[in-house]
Amino acid sequence: MQRSTDRILATHTGKLFMPDAGNAAMGPPATPPERVEYEINELVKKQVEIGMDVISNGEPAGIGPGTMFQMVEGFETITPNIPTDEPPVSLERVRWLGRDFFKYDDFYADMFATMMGATDNPVMSMRTVVGGPLRLKSIEPFEQDIQLFKKALAAHAPDKEAFYCVIAPEWLEEFVWNEYYKSDDEFVVALTEVMAPIFKTVTDNGLILQIDDPAISHDWEEARRPPMSDVEYERFIMLRLEALNAALEGIPEDMIRFHVCWGSWPGMHTNEEPLRKFAPLMLKVKAQAFSLESAKSTHRLEWRIWRDEFKWPEDKIIIPGVVDHTTPVVEPPELVADTIVNFASVCGRENVIAGTDCGMRWHAQAAWTKYENIVKGAELASRQLWK
Repeated sequence: MQRSTDRILATHTGKLFMPDAGNAAMGPPATPPERVEYEINELVKKQVEIGMDVISNGEPAGIGPGTMFQMVEGFETITPNIPTDEPPVSLERVRWLGRDFFKYDDFYADMFATMMGATDNPVMSMRTVVGGPLRLKSIEPFEQDIQLFKKALAAHAPDKEAFYCVIAPEWLEEFVWNEYYKSDDEFVVALTEVMAPIFKTVTDNGLILQIDDPAISHDWEEARRPPMSDVEYERFIMLRLEALNAALEGIPEDMIRFHVCWGSWPGMHTNEEPLRKFAPLMLKVKAQAFSLESAKSTHRLEWRIWRDEFKWPEDKIIIPGVVDHTTPVVEPPELVADTIVNFASVCGRENVIAGTDCGMRWHAQAAWTKYENIVKGAELASRQLWK
């Protein structure tokens, strides 16, 4: 994995808008299968054009929970009959929602209704359950997507470092009702074992594996479980991280980056577990680079924990978010540079790569202007750090 040896490198967290996608407050729209190859090519070219150093395929195929449910045997999707007089969006049906969604129920009900329209949304109503033992049926969707990405890289970015995102098992757990295994712990361990070949497929193809894991920060505030003490939360998370590390056995650490955020929705975010509570646990993951939400106002000052409370490991790379993913307000390059310099001052300039908090929302023009300013801000910071 590249380091910022003579200048600050620029990257992002994986999910990208097509430049002409327009407005999409809930994130980039789904891509028809026949357009996936075209969009991967266009997204690779666009990243090269703006000067991104470490690039992704943009995830137009949308490989996430839905695809995993298709690839792994044992999942079943249930869509209940909803009374016509029921509200169009019932937040109680969505398992990954945090306590904020119920504390500020009017705000979030209005937000979802505005974003999704005043119609019943089956995605918010249906649920996926585990009804039998998990077994990996095929990794063909991953193989196909990876080959399309490698083809685009060979054509447009043969010298670029590239990464590919896979959802963390413990985050996938958030989208599922366990009705087969004796406990959620047993379920997530089984799921992690099933996903191990998927992780290896990415790195066997010469791509850096990014594991997307908002759960390590989010599970503490998740409303479906009773509140946990610090000791209970550490036990809860460590079981999942130990299972993940076992699944990563045999993959070099310098081929793995680990992404953590507190959720990409544009909402209140008042009940979030601070980074200091789980940073030592996070660093136990067998990864070289850690992508952290650092630009959103609720976490903007957390660079200080590496100055005041913990020492950043010299052999690790930190990828702080330098632009906020929850707002269309565009951070100027000078603010981006300031964030980078703060992290460089406490983590070491060679250990810092500029990134995004998470996948962007809002309008494609706003998103790509933010990406461009990451590159510009990295250039400004480099002039300060390598005078």
